Amino acid sequence: MRASTADRRVGGVGGAGGSAGVAEALPAAARSAFARRFTLPTRVLFVVLIVVSLAGAQIPLWLQYLPLAASLVIFGLPHGALDHLVPARLAGTRPSTRSIARVVVLYALLGTATLALWAIAPMLAFGLFILLTWYHWGQGDLFAVLALDGAHHLRSRASKAAALLVRGALPMVVPLVAQGDTYRSVEAGATSVFGATGTPSLIPAVDPAIGTALIVGALVAYALVTGIAARRSRQSRRSWLIDIADVALLAVFFAAVPAVLAIGLYFCLWHALRHIIRLSGIDPASTADLEAGRLGRPLWRFAVDAAPVTLIALVILIGLAVFGPRSTADPEYLLGVYLVLLSALTVPHAVIVTVMDARQRVWVTRQ
Repeated sequence: MRASTADRRVGGVGGAGGSAGVAEALPAAARSAFARRFTLPTRVLFVVLIVVSLAGAQIPLWLQYLPLAASLVIFGLPHGALDHLVPARLAGTRPSTRSIARVVVLYALLGTATLALWAIAPMLAFGLFILLTWYHWGQGDLFAVLALDGAHHLRSRASKAAALLVRGALPMVVPLVAQGDTYRSVEAGATSVFGATGTPSLIPAVDPAIGTALIVGALVAYALVTGIAARRSRQSRRSWLIDIADVALLAVFFAAVPAVLAIGLYFCLWHALRHIIRLSGIDPASTADLEAGRLGRPLWRFAVDAAPVTLIALVILIGLAVFGPRSTADPEYLLGVYLVLLSALTVPHAVIVTVMDARQRVWVTRQ
């Protein structure tokens, strides 16, 4: 028997389902627990790695690749594995065959088109992947700043757009300026997955002094513009200080720490983990745990739910690596294969997250 609409309704955090605004996306107890158990330790780890790197210590190559390898099963690749459940959870209903099928079709069409672009025009695909990641990581950080830190100083659409651009640029632009050779090496690995080799690099040679000056200027401008709004209240000033401290930390982190290691850690411990906790906020099964500040069970529940789709993605990854035109165990090539798969998954995933932003009113102006 088909359940009625009323029977299919489910409650979310605060009883409003996933369509609640960004301010109600997570209970205060969950925000506090996340900051204490995940955000603070991650910041400390980043600071330690900055100190180690600036001290001139040589970090083994295998250790630099380890976070990206771990991201195959821990946080990174799995963080988008529940996209097929998002539309229903945002609507406060149980997932149906139709709602899941729409997301599956979205992934099939956009993912296939993305892989085709890599095969036909790999340099264009790489450039678009960088721009898309800039946007997507920026939008993920914007939501986290609003939902986890309050971000009372980000009230206008313009200030939110600035936060998205600046935070997305940190992992995408800072390594280009500080570690251009590594950037070009990653580009070469990704663009060779479908057999293209020897193509001219899309990555321009950036004078470190000029690039650094531009980045510092942009960060100072962001601090000044958002600082004006932060003068409204003590809450605004506190959230502004957290925002600027994180921006400064990430800027130094991506400049000082080896790029592959920095990106891998950021992907797992910063971007993906924040999205997973966001998904828990629209999971009715996690409501009671989040309101009590318990994060263990929601994270485990996510891991179990995400496992089947993650396994499918791993099978596709292995297929690309083993049966692709350049089957080799070279780390640069294997990283390229992973990035190509991530790009094919990121395109539809970014669409889903953009829908989440709209439903959770991320861009609504606050007075």
